[in-house]
Amino acid sequence: MKHKKSSNEQNDEKDDFFPVINKLISEQKFGEAINYLQKIIEADNKNEKALAYLEQLKKILEYQNRDIFGSTNLNMDPWLE
Repeated sequence: MKHKKSSNEQNDEKDDFFPVINKLISEQKFGEAINYLQKIIEADNKNEKALAYLEQLKKILEYQNRDIFGSTNLNMDPWLE
């Protein structure tokens, strides 16, 4: 007799990528983490946790890669910000 998987077991299978993602993030391998998440999303485009992780990683990279000369306030006067 086959064991029917409960919804919790099915969710656990979908979420088994977290240890890999957390390891990549802790090693600051954001590009690899994004690629890994995109593969997961291609397989299951409704995986909300993977989508949330991907969005957070993109925001982290966006923040880290801001150009310091993107501001017209080159004298760094705080009242002009």
